[in-house]
Amino acid sequence: MLAGLALVPLIAVAACGGQANGTPQGADASGRGYVIEPLLPSELVLGGAVGSLEDLLRTVERGLAESDTSRLDELMIDEREFRDILFPAFPAAHPPINAGFDTVWILQYSDSYRGLRRLLREYGGRNVRILAVRFDRPGQDYVNFVLHETSRVDLTVDGRREEDGRLFGSVIQVGDQWKVLTYPDDPS
Repeated sequence: MLAGLALVPLIAVAACGGQANGTPQGADASGRGYVIEPLLPSELVLGGAVGSLEDLLRTVERGLAESDTSRLDELMIDEREFRDILFPAFPAAHPPINAGFDTVWILQYSDSYRGLRRLLREYGGRNVRILAVRFDRPGQDYVNFVLHETSRVDLTVDGRREEDGRLFGSVIQVGDQWKVLTYPDDPS
């Protein structure tokens, strides 16, 4: 009976696509369980990106002050960038999830665009100044980009201080290019 129990972990690992030693097949050094193929620099160009996190913060401030939906939308990752650069690196694109791009994009973009509309209703036309930004999970390396996940900002709105606000969610950094991945549709 003990011999049978010892086999269970090995069978479970193999059924999930892993090797008996606990390292998933095809895993890279990060331990992700899948390999992310590096892209050529010409494939990593982001439209509407800014050159630093500081520039991104100032662009969000101006976009809100001017109620500039177009500029704030342009600052957000677009469909090509998501499909060609981000999605292949995200766990959802790989086993065991294997989510289809179209499904993930439709959900991600519609939620984010609703978040952008919420921000404009709440802060559009107002004097917003971002004082500090923190990320719950900063600097996650996905080979072709770095994900700074779930932001919180301290800011002033028309001179009144607010802490732990949500003006944007996650941010993508590709070399010296910065864009917003998401605008949260839930302010908490």
